[in-house]
Amino acid sequence: MAAKTAVIIDDEPDITTYLETLLTDHGWSVRTANDPNRGIALAQEQPPAVVLLDVMMPERGGLSTLIALRKDERTAGVPVVLVTGIQDTLKSDFGDFLDRFKSYHPDAYLQKPIDEAKLLATLAGLS
Repeated sequence: MAAKTAVIIDDEPDITTYLETLLTDHGWSVRTANDPNRGIALAQEQPPAVVLLDVMMPERGGLSTLIALRKDERTAGVPVVLVTGIQDTLKSDFGDFLDRFKSYHPDAYLQKPIDEAKLLATLAGLS
């Protein structure tokens, strides 16, 4: 990732604030959205180096948002990290589910609560 820019899409304001603070403290420029449609618009207006995307959101879920980002030529190549509250016991099933969406597969996914070191290592690995 050349520029350290991120769009964070999560319906929980506490999560977007936490992630924004964490990334900003590590030199990132961050834009946030608590609504998936607004998050898509932010990413399309100025494609970031990465999108952090919540899976479980009302109205439009993370997978639908991921597909919209992948289908748009402006954001198709932007790495997407899914952030999920899905428990460890479901990870393999969730991974199998995601494998069915090969062309829309995320670049990584992390479990809530977010581990700071794991998030930063994941983002570094996407560069």
